[in-house]
Amino acid sequence: MKKKYLNTLIALALLGAVYAGLTYWDKRKGSQSKSAASTAQEKLFAVESSHVKAFTIKPRDGESITCQREGSNWIVIEPRKLAADSSAVSSLLSSLTNATIDQVVEQKPANLRDFGLDSPSVTLDVTTDAKPQNFELRLGDETPTGGGVYAQAAGNPRVVTLASYLKATLDKKLFDLRDKHVVTIPAAQLQRIEVQAKGKHFTLIKNPEGVWDLLLPPAVRADRFVAEGMVNRLENLNMASVAAEEKKNLGKYGFGTPELTVKLGGGGATQTLTLGKKEGTSYYAVNSALDPVFTLDSGFVSEFEKDPSDLRSKDLFTFASFEVKRLEVETPGGSRTFVKQPQNKWKQTDPAPKDIPVNKVEALLDKLRDLRAESFPKSEKLGEFGLTKPPYRFKAQFGDNNETETVELAKVGDHVYGRREHDVLPSEVSKSALDEIEKALKEL
Repeated sequence: MKKKYLNTLIALALLGAVYAGLTYWDKRKGSQSKSAASTAQEKLFAVESSHVKAFTIKPRDGESITCQREGSNWIVIEPRKLAADSSAVSSLLSSLTNATIDQVVEQKPANLRDFGLDSPSVTLDVTTDAKPQNFELRLGDETPTGGGVYAQAAGNPRVVTLASYLKATLDKKLFDLRDKHVVTIPAAQLQRIEVQAKGKHFTLIKNPEGVWDLLLPPAVRADRFVAEGMVNRLENLNMASVAAEEKKNLGKYGFGTPELTVKLGGGGATQTLTLGKKEGTSYYAVNSALDPVFTLDSGFVSEFEKDPSDLRSKDLFTFASFEVKRLEVETPGGSRTFVKQPQNKWKQTDPAPKDIPVNKVEALLDKLRDLRAESFPKSEKLGEFGLTKPPYRFKAQFGDNNETETVELAKVGDHVYGRREHDVLPSEVSKSALDEIEKALKEL
């Protein structure tokens, strides 16, 4: 056979081999893709989380934890009975009931040790009111690439892989699942917050109108945003860790000379939160209504170690300028009344009716709204501040409910003092505040 024909035959043979190999690979790849796609749709545990009644987490090392549903709530029943963190439990069950199998590694493995399943890192036993009534999941080692974790369901010998994040999601400790709320009185029911810190003391009380007052005494208006911020902080306050499950040997935690004490009342209940010594970035703490000794982040102390003056409301008016419907003004030069008309126009109705440019009224309202305390005199004798018979008086009506606020001002020497009509104590405002208001009035 001539050499050129031999080379042609060899080339054709090689081409055929390559084609056959590629065809086989494509078929195998296609088969694997279909298998993977099919497996990806397979749920690990085909039960809705609402049907789960109890579960137990058994780690390879450490204590087991059992949680049980009671009505709409969850409780921890082992290793001790505790209220559970419902959101943490819901998150765990959601991850479990929505988990899908990434890949089937072996249908009938010869040796579970190869996958870390001879002694699972964690076993999860689940009880339901549906089918299956019992389910056991075993988690082994991570896959060599670290992208998955080997797993096996009791009753099925096959070894599968799951997404690696599921191991951290399902392998929870007692602290992860327990209720970590520090305050048990609902925020909406709080009526009193009394704080005692080193050298500082204040009490906030909610008045019949549902507004927070600062009890000095007397009772003065508290800064709404500061007070509500403290209430929100208490509502969302969580333990950073649990130092001891029972209140024993409390002296070693520094509770004999507490850093901070917060007494709370409301909803027919009272409780006291006490912070002891600092350890690292946290403080040891106890609540009279709870059993454990726990820790709190040090930021809590700085938020509650406030001077009473920091809690007083500094705004004399609280309205938004666009809400005002009527403004009554009394000055040494006389009285004037302004009323908002349809289409947001303004009219002076007293002493002589006349239309007023909108921008002029808004300028005055802005100056009034800017009235803000710069300091708080300690004396309660209003005569010392010219407020027994104040020469300036401003009454604003505003909002859908026609609320009213009245502020009185007086000038004594180089100082300007003001107060809301029913405030017991005065405040000192900026020296230029009254000049700015008089200037705006002249523009009208």
